[in-house]
Amino acid sequence: MIYAIVPLFLAGLCAWLGPRPLTLLIIFGYLAIEGFLKLLSNYSPIVHVGIDLIVVAVSATVVLGAVVLRRARLPHLPWTRLILLYAFWLVLQLFNPHSAGLVPSLASFKIHLTMVPLYFLGAALFHEPREVTRFLAALAVIAMVPFGMALAQYSLGPASVLDLSPRFWQNISHFHEWRPFGTSATPGGSSVYAYLAIPLALVVLVAPAPHRGARFLALLCITLAAATFVVSGVRQVFLGCVLAVLVMTGLMLSRGRGRVVAALLLVAALVFSAYTVVDSVLRPMATAALQRDPTLPDIWRERDVTQRLLTLAERGTYFEARGNPIGAIGYRVRRYPFGAGLGRTGSAAGAFQREIAADPRSAAISRDVGWSDNFFADMIVETGVPGVVMLTLILLGMLAGAWRLARTARDPTTVAAAAALAGFFFSILAMSWGSQPLLGNPITAYFWFLSGVLAALRRMEAEAPAPDAEAPAVEPALATAGAR
Repeated sequence: MIYAIVPLFLAGLCAWLGPRPLTLLIIFGYLAIEGFLKLLSNYSPIVHVGIDLIVVAVSATVVLGAVVLRRARLPHLPWTRLILLYAFWLVLQLFNPHSAGLVPSLASFKIHLTMVPLYFLGAALFHEPREVTRFLAALAVIAMVPFGMALAQYSLGPASVLDLSPRFWQNISHFHEWRPFGTSATPGGSSVYAYLAIPLALVVLVAPAPHRGARFLALLCITLAAATFVVSGVRQVFLGCVLAVLVMTGLMLSRGRGRVVAALLLVAALVFSAYTVVDSVLRPMATAALQRDPTLPDIWRERDVTQRLLTLAERGTYFEARGNPIGAIGYRVRRYPFGAGLGRTGSAAGAFQREIAADPRSAAISRDVGWSDNFFADMIVETGVPGVVMLTLILLGMLAGAWRLARTARDPTTVAAAAALAGFFFSILAMSWGSQPLLGNPITAYFWFLSGVLAALRRMEAEAPAPDAEAPAVEPALATAGAR
């Protein structure tokens, strides 16, 4: 129960602080360690929904304050109507005739709905591009916590975590290699933070005139993120990160921002250095730790996770690692065009597995739905065709908006940030074919928050004066002074 105090205390603190950058940093700071707390607490219900409690507490405070001050109206932001329609459709899913039950359906809001307020918070909190850069630097600092934990756990071996709680062993028992948890709830989960952090840290590197300390933090973050990729072995998020960086680089080069090439070369050198250090220093330490413990599976001593990323050079990795989901998508569209009820995939399905199995009809629907490692297939199950269409349109709209802003913005910081966001949104779209990036945190939280940042950047660009806006006023003044 002691672990439940952490999210409850932070929910109260954030509600007291109100909407400000510090509040967002607390939210993302807690999100970075929430998975670790889940395992330590054996999935305490309060810890399991901790990040949701914090976001809802802040949102409720904002709404209540707006009602009291009679300013209860939504700001004019892109895609607001579609986002509200999407939220309304999710509420309607509570009454889906195929529902697994009211409680599992409400619990599924954790992956569908409770992070949406971050869009409005992110859009309201930033007023200058340099504020965005400073916040991204702070996110890089937060990301280094799971990176450091993952690297330390890998080198110390399984004893560094498996003795803490039986849930660690339960979550890793079916893996073929020893993978560190970092501060996540799954082995290799810290690589998701590496995927998120590298493009954002690149913005800090290429943005003009940031503080020197911020650039150093960005370089350190990228180095640790690269090392975390190596010891985590999660290939899909690594490829997603590569796609995000390539899109960002291409957009900046199209605007003549050549410094991104120098930054990219520096990043490549850091990645190579990180791999060398892991392979020559940390890997022997991890191997020795595995050899000392005879109770571990033999396969963990035969295979090492650091070799997993090397399989990206093999053809079979791309054609055999994920099954073709077209059949599953087609079947689910025909059988459940309006969804099979919320909570049949993701964390809600695992948390309420017994309740779903106890109802013969609900259990039969879950068996009929089956399993698919595809965002579109799972969203059809959860929200039906209307839900998957709306969320996909929102994603495509954010991608188009970031792409357009990166191509047209005048402020160089805005160009860099928009290019990184375009890469992030594109990588989510690409990864959705072989996973469900928008159906779980931390990616879902970052998606909605960074979408709000995009809206703020668009507002800043629209409100910024034109470069020669003051010229007509200056010239008459000079002429008058000359006449005198």
